[in-house]
Amino acid sequence: MSVRKLTASLLTTIAMLGAIATGYAQDHVPPADPLAFDPDFQWFRPVYDMDLADLKPKKRANTGWFATYDRLALYASRPELEKIQDAETEMDRGWGHRYEVGYMLPDVEHGWMFTYTNLGGPGKYDIVARERLIRFGVVADADDEEGDSGPLIPSDGNTPGYDQRLYFVANSLNAMEYDSFELNKTWRMEPYHYGGILEPLVGFRWAKLDDYVVNQDYRTTADGTALPDVFLGDDYEQLTTDSATTKNDILAAQFGFRYIKFRNRFTYTADFRGFVGGSLQSAMTQRQIDTTVGIDETPDFVTTSRTRPLFERNEQFVIGFDIRGELAYQLTRAIKIRTGFQVIDLATGIWRGGPVDPTGTNQERGGSQDQDVVMVGGTFGIELNR
Repeated sequence: MSVRKLTASLLTTIAMLGAIATGYAQDHVPPADPLAFDPDFQWFRPVYDMDLADLKPKKRANTGWFATYDRLALYASRPELEKIQDAETEMDRGWGHRYEVGYMLPDVEHGWMFTYTNLGGPGKYDIVARERLIRFGVVADADDEEGDSGPLIPSDGNTPGYDQRLYFVANSLNAMEYDSFELNKTWRMEPYHYGGILEPLVGFRWAKLDDYVVNQDYRTTADGTALPDVFLGDDYEQLTTDSATTKNDILAAQFGFRYIKFRNRFTYTADFRGFVGGSLQSAMTQRQIDTTVGIDETPDFVTTSRTRPLFERNEQFVIGFDIRGELAYQLTRAIKIRTGFQVIDLATGIWRGGPVDPTGTNQERGGSQDQDVVMVGGTFGIELNR
């Protein structure tokens, strides 16, 4: 066979396969216009009890695009630190958000779903206000022999909202941030005998948990605190800040299901998502010392020194689960309001608290590189065509 005939045969075969694949794909992927599923957008059209009573469960489970938003109030467990006196069993509240967007194909009953969860906190600190040496004093006035009260350091002044200069000496108890991105393939099974519908899912989760540790110590010659005699004969103050930032990047495969049950205007749902993967960990520690010397009208000098940042890396195996439950009430044809709860348990592979003072330079408390984090609390949100 000549090269020309062979080329023509190959091109013909490829064209035929492409046409077949295109025709098959048109039955199983979203249409070219993703908004064509319901172009009237009558989201606020009233819905009546009789309308819902006549619908079978399979018809009430919507198809096409859907979206949800939930406000989260979750309590998170404290880090497991080397100090045995730290309260590991305590939990502190943080606020967050959860967004979900997806598409369920009609007829074939499968689709895709993307979920973003954010928890900005908790940010629990033990804070003590300490009065600094250089604050308000008496400055001479040409017209007033006794003088008037005024700041000794005009460029600095007092702490806003106070009549004195303060250091807010802080020690962190539970400070963290959590972000999670999920992409899942979903399927919708046939309704059970009593109307419940099961939607299995399998997908991928990328989560980030950042932990922050701050330990501060304030000392001054005014209260008799022992200080290094580097400024002999002068009054001075020092604020020492030891900080550690520990980051966990979690890459995990996940599987689970969503169970739905309809009853009049109410919808009961339960979600379970288990995941397993790895955590790429990194920690940075650093010490900063702020020193102010002199208490006259102006300080002799102010210095700030920092140690070189220290970094440490590690990898751990992660396993965990995410459980959600909601009760939704149908307001209109496409809109529901809902409330529920959520439990996120990162059972292994999380590093919090930073290194355990690896060099003696940064006096950190330190924490285990393989600990768990539990986040549990309530949710309140809204659904669109879910």
